[in-house]
Amino acid sequence: MDQAALLAELRALADRMPDFKTFTPTSHTHQQWLGKVQALIEHWKAVEGLSVRTQITLLGTTFGRDMGTAGIVGILHHAIADLELQLPAGADRAFGPGAVYDFFKALRDLLASAKQSILIIDPYLDEEVFDTYLAAVEPEVTVRLLARKNAAGLKAAIEKFITQTKKGVEARLSDAIHDRVIFLDDQSCWVVGQSIKNAAKTKPTYLAPLDTSTAELKRAEYDKIWNSAKPI
Repeated sequence: MDQAALLAELRALADRMPDFKTFTPTSHTHQQWLGKVQALIEHWKAVEGLSVRTQITLLGTTFGRDMGTAGIVGILHHAIADLELQLPAGADRAFGPGAVYDFFKALRDLLASAKQSILIIDPYLDEEVFDTYLAAVEPEVTVRLLARKNAAGLKAAIEKFITQTKKGVEARLSDAIHDRVIFLDDQSCWVVGQSIKNAAKTKPTYLAPLDTSTAELKRAEYDKIWNSAKPI
C-alpha cells in the first residue's frame, strides 16, 4: 500500500473509532478496529506496530484500559500527521496517458489492502477485473460489483472465479450508476477518473480518496442502488 492509500485508511479509522468505555475482549467491533489499526500502523512503521500490539494487551484490564487506549490513539494520530507532512493535502494519484501499469499497480495494491469487504461501482466493469485486480484480494474478503452492462461476461467470469478461488463475489446491474467508486471495508472511499478497463490508456485519470463525511453520503446512496439492483 502506498502512502496516499495508507493515509486515507488511517483517517477513516480515526473517524470511526469505537467507544472503548464499552470494550470487552470478545467485542467484534473493537477487535475488528484494533486489528486493522495494528496492520496499517505496521505498514507505516514496523516498530510502531509493535507498540500498538503492546498497548492492545493493556485493554484487557480495567486499570490499563485508559492507558492502552490513549497509547493506540496517540500512535494512530502520529502516523496520520507524519503522512500528511510527506504528502500534499488531499493528495491524489494522477496517471498520464499511457501510464496503464502505474494505474494497475496502484489499484491492485489498494484492493489487496482490504480486510473485510470491497464494493466496486463502475458502469463498464468487465471480466478483466478478476484476473487483473481481484486475484490479489485475500480469500476472506467479500467482493461486490455494481455495473450497468455486460451481464453475460460478468456472470461467466464470476462462476469460474468462485469455483477456482472459493472467494465470495456477487455482482448486480443498475442503470442508476454513472460514477466509478470503490469502497474498502465500509470505511474508505475512492473515486476513479475513468472506467477501470480503460483507465490511463489514452487519457489521463486519477485515483483519489474522499473525506469521511463525503464517503458516508456516497455509501448511503450506493447502498440504496445496490439493494434495488438486478442480481446477475
